[in-house]
Amino acid sequence: MLAELGLPAFCVPEALDGFGLRVDVAASAAAELGAALHASPFAGLTASAHLLAHCAGNPQAEQVLAGVLAGERVCAFGYLGAGDQVARLVDGAPDADALVLLNRARGEFLLLEDPADWTADSRRHGFDLTRGCADVTPAAGRGHLLRPSPEAARRAVDLYELLLAADAVGGVRRMLDRTITYAGQRRTFGKPIGGYQAVQHRLAEHTVRARGMALLVTEAARLLSAEPTAADAARQARRCVATASLSVSSGAPHLLHDLLQLTGAIGFTWEYGLHYYERRAHQDARLAANPRHAQRSLAEVEGWTDGS
Repeated sequence: MLAELGLPAFCVPEALDGFGLRVDVAASAAAELGAALHASPFAGLTASAHLLAHCAGNPQAEQVLAGVLAGERVCAFGYLGAGDQVARLVDGAPDADALVLLNRARGEFLLLEDPADWTADSRRHGFDLTRGCADVTPAAGRGHLLRPSPEAARRAVDLYELLLAADAVGGVRRMLDRTITYAGQRRTFGKPIGGYQAVQHRLAEHTVRARGMALLVTEAARLLSAEPTAADAARQARRCVATASLSVSSGAPHLLHDLLQLTGAIGFTWEYGLHYYERRAHQDARLAANPRHAQRSLAEVEGWTDGS
């Protein structure tokens, strides 16, 4: 269904039936999907499609990309562990028929195009009930190494992190709207609870924080959408992505939890469903290894670490 709308093609070159580098539009779509608690691995699909599109001359990459854009294949995106060579917490892995896995230690991407080439274990990952995640163990000696340009590889990772942040921002926006509506309807001592300053101030503060996170994501998407003309531009884009990821991954879960508190007892019921958004925000942070990874990335961009 996403492919019918062209969503996975937002960051694929026009020469390959894509829309070019429309990170800004992809981020807007990710926010809407997050607000709707959509189950698709959109961030991974978009990052994988971008990476595969920049592996010129690789027939396996071209075949998988064509399948993703046609809606015939689902390609998940994840990170291989340095020691055990297991990709922990891969979004969409239970239903994927292709995988792009980054080995951070070696700076290499591995493409697995047949589900027989890996095993997926989802038993430890039932926290987020809106999406399917699993630990993936590739079979020894299977898969194809991808050799994209360093710029394309870096941008694929940035895309993945940024779209996960946009997903969480969409959930924050939807839950904030619901909580404000609830505060105007729920009455106590003869007036809506939104009429009390304690509630008003908390909702106002959360609105400002949510707007700040959304602006960071928007600015990072704008910079990633522009073709870098100098090293400084690429560095600035990386800084903005790391800042947005850090802000959202560290702030969204706490903000959502307080919004849940503001809905009173009904907010804690299973049927009301607000807990789905808080679970999803936590999962978005875990998928991108945030906020610790975002802090590390920002420190590296600013030169605050020697890289050891």
